[in-house]
Amino acid sequence: MANNRAQFEQALSRGHSYFWDQRWEDAIREFEVASKEMSKEPAPYAGLGDAYLELEKLQAALENYKLAARYSGGNIIYLRKVADVQERLGLLPEAGKTYMAIGEMELGRHNLNEAMDNWHRAIRLEPNLLRAHQRLASVYKRQGAARSAIREYLAIARILQLQKEQEKALQACQLALQLDPRNADVLTAIELIKQGEELFKGEAVAQIGAATGMGEAVRQATMALDDQEWQNKQEVEAAVPVQMARDTAMKELAERLFADDANVGDALLIEALDYQRRNMTNEAISTYEKAMTSGVSSTAAHFNLGLLYQDKLRFEDAVREFEISVKDPEYRLASHFSLGESHRARGRIEQAIQHFVAVLQIVDMGTVQHGQADRLIQLYENLYDSLITQGEKEQASSFANSLVEFLSQKGWEDKVRDARARLDAISSAGMMILGDVLTAGSEHVLESLYLSQEYARRRMFNTAIEETYRAIQLAPEYMPAHIQLGDILVQQGRLDAAAVKYATIANTHMARGDVNGAITAYDKVVELNPLDLSIRGRLINLLRQHGEIDAALQHYMAMGDAYYQLAQVDRARSTYQEAVQLSLRGSAENNWRARFLRLIAEIDMQQFNWKQALIAFKELRDLEPDDERTAITLVDLYYKVGQPNNAVRALDSYLVQLVRAGRGAKVLGILEDMIQQRPGDANLVDRLVRLYTQQQRKRDAVSVLDKLGEAQLEAGDNEAAIKTIQKILALNPPNVASYKQLLAQLK
Repeated sequence: MANNRAQFEQALSRGHSYFWDQRWEDAIREFEVASKEMSKEPAPYAGLGDAYLELEKLQAALENYKLAARYSGGNIIYLRKVADVQERLGLLPEAGKTYMAIGEMELGRHNLNEAMDNWHRAIRLEPNLLRAHQRLASVYKRQGAARSAIREYLAIARILQLQKEQEKALQACQLALQLDPRNADVLTAIELIKQGEELFKGEAVAQIGAATGMGEAVRQATMALDDQEWQNKQEVEAAVPVQMARDTAMKELAERLFADDANVGDALLIEALDYQRRNMTNEAISTYEKAMTSGVSSTAAHFNLGLLYQDKLRFEDAVREFEISVKDPEYRLASHFSLGESHRARGRIEQAIQHFVAVLQIVDMGTVQHGQADRLIQLYENLYDSLITQGEKEQASSFANSLVEFLSQKGWEDKVRDARARLDAISSAGMMILGDVLTAGSEHVLESLYLSQEYARRRMFNTAIEETYRAIQLAPEYMPAHIQLGDILVQQGRLDAAAVKYATIANTHMARGDVNGAITAYDKVVELNPLDLSIRGRLINLLRQHGEIDAALQHYMAMGDAYYQLAQVDRARSTYQEAVQLSLRGSAENNWRARFLRLIAEIDMQQFNWKQALIAFKELRDLEPDDERTAITLVDLYYKVGQPNNAVRALDSYLVQLVRAGRGAKVLGILEDMIQQRPGDANLVDRLVRLYTQQQRKRDAVSVLDKLGEAQLEAGDNEAAIKTIQKILALNPPNVASYKQLLAQLK
């Protein structure tokens, strides 16, 4: 046992060393050694989980974290890791239950805030987790947070109704009604349950009760904090994201006044909040810092402290606090904005622009459809790149100033919606982002593009082109303006000029690293000029690199057809052959491999290259076993390359397949067609004669054998002819005497 412990400790130590050196595979090997030495110690499994997580092997990480949690007796640290990986794997119900368990453990340790955080995470992932809603409702009720408690009671009622527990659902509503007897949502819920209708159908549980008033405790806490000056300031600045987040943070901290389990840290936070309200910044900072030192963990407190550091121009300290609060979705937008301001104040324009672009992306993400998200993210990456990597410091500063000014205006959210509507109105020039609105001079650019589209709709193409050129002069690097110019040239019928324009646009996108933009532009070029094989080749390479295999194969098809039309048959074949190599990565439903193999085989057949055609048709026979043309052509090719035995085997295989599939009626016609082409093939004749005999068609059988015999005599194969005549005689033909005479002569 002592040796095991020593080897265990050594392996564990080596594993941790390798882990910190980022040598994940070596770390895994050592942790596995440690787990074998002491199989019920949690540490090796935790180490394995961490290493597998770094390698993005989430399932393996989850299995090991579960073992660590089991052998540690349910250590919260390991349970949190289990929940995190479950969430990453999309195992949301399981993750919700794990967070629920963590919350229960935190409650047992008298960490109510942490318990509530975990219960909230649980219901975010598993909205129908009844126990979590019950816990939250109970806590909020004790705290006097009526609005939050009502929300949870209504969620409980909804879950109980789904479980067909109507009476219990009504009881939950009655508990909510005790907190606010006039609450419209609760009264509506009671009425819906009594009528047997689904409660708040289609609404998210988190939004139920949104119309309710502020809970009494929160209302009292806010009144205790507010004086008239503070209220007026909030009314003026409430629309600014930072102010909105500060308001949220102060209300969140104020609720601690009424917590049953308030501790020393909570008391310090309330004191700090009071100093902050009275603009006693130094005292507020000092008290927040004491609260943090005492072990308080609160995103709201970190965010508020960051704002106070900003007020005192302590920007490095502010950055530290905002980097904590930015991880919380509730404070993400405002924290990115504040980080941008802090970095800009320290002259770090690149970091400032990174956070300001993140602000705009978050805002813009809420205005577009889900399917547009990936393209929007890429466009914001391009915006950042253009401002930092390719742009000038003055342009980046101008963008930052525009963003700060935009988000400092009252009603900025309405302006965001208006801007999105305007951008979508001219989106034929490619997807546009709010960053376009804030780029220097772009308001005039957008106005010109809008007018340009209006002129084009009225078929005033020259005026439309002039207006587009005006937009390009204002913003030469702005690609949607160039794209719109190409579109108008197409509408005007100037297709060659449009193709040149799109090609230039594509090259510019490539230089900027915007692969999607380049693909779209190259697509337009080949649509206008299908025989521009150089551009189509570039497009194919881009699509392959970008993983758009089906689109690449479609263009391979078009490129091969173009070469064929240009009488460059060999290049057409090599294009199809290249596509065959790629076809295994294409969608199975498109049957790419068979389609390209058939095109290759057709070229080989036209050039009488039977051996090459045979290779393609052998694979086609496997890919398309029910295709009659493929099966018959394969037989024919075997004959052409001098492999009659293989031809007969291939024929027999197909004929058996037809019979088994209930399509035996086709067998006769196939054999007759083949014998018409090869009347001297004894194997084919033998099969048709047997079929005629089964159908009692002796005359037809004799006729086929007679032609075979003639072919054998002409070839000088008397021995084979004798056997054929004997088969005829076995059928007892009408002129049996003449056949006997011929047989005697041959013998």
